[in-house]
Amino acid sequence: MRSRWGCKAMILASLLVGGCGTIAPQSPGKARPLTELEMDRVAAGSAAAVINVAAVALGPAPQTTASASTLTSSGILVPAPPFLDLRTLNYAASQGVAAASNALLTAVDGASHTGVAGGGGVGIDATSSATATGGRTGQSKTNMNFTGLSIGLVDLVLGTAVASACCAPLLAAQTTATAGGGGYWQTLQAHPLSDTPGQFQSRVDVSVVSSALPILDAGQVSALIAPTLSQSLGR
Repeated sequence: MRSRWGCKAMILASLLVGGCGTIAPQSPGKARPLTELEMDRVAAGSAAAVINVAAVALGPAPQTTASASTLTSSGILVPAPPFLDLRTLNYAASQGVAAASNALLTAVDGASHTGVAGGGGVGIDATSSATATGGRTGQSKTNMNFTGLSIGLVDLVLGTAVASACCAPLLAAQTTATAGGGGYWQTLQAHPLSDTPGQFQSRVDVSVVSSALPILDAGQVSALIAPTLSQSLGR
């Protein structure tokens, strides 16, 4: 028996992507051009992850460390948290940490790009930097972590970049994130503040979603399903 929810239930289940469609059955054995919707469903897409971090310390006994890693995959189960065992068309991850300490001058820098393109295509470019000068125990650190994945015609990238400096008379820190995509896309960005004494921090939390179909906000979804909910409750 066909559900009374119809297309509106599909919109609620997808959360982000509006609209629904069907592909008419085709008889086998005869070659034919694929429709635009069918082409979208079989597109291979792509994933990209690039990151660079660096740390510098100048003083009698400087200490520095830096590490970076990237991971991309296509058409397999996602191999890393928090999306374990989720089948996705594309997956990309970039992580980087750099720290400098115990010096008169400490400085760290980072830059990354993470993107996926299974539906509309989407990506985030981020930078971070921090310096501490004028004190023998200055410390600077940056931590960048971004993840992207494609599910059907939806592409999502999200992550955080943090830069911090402490323990010196002159402190500076800065983070930036630029997000964009193709098709229909939306982005959210926040800059939480740190209240750690003696520390100067800059942080950006960002996410961007892109779809080959129009994206609906929560208000639009509620308006679409409200009449059906009222009917199902007998109102």
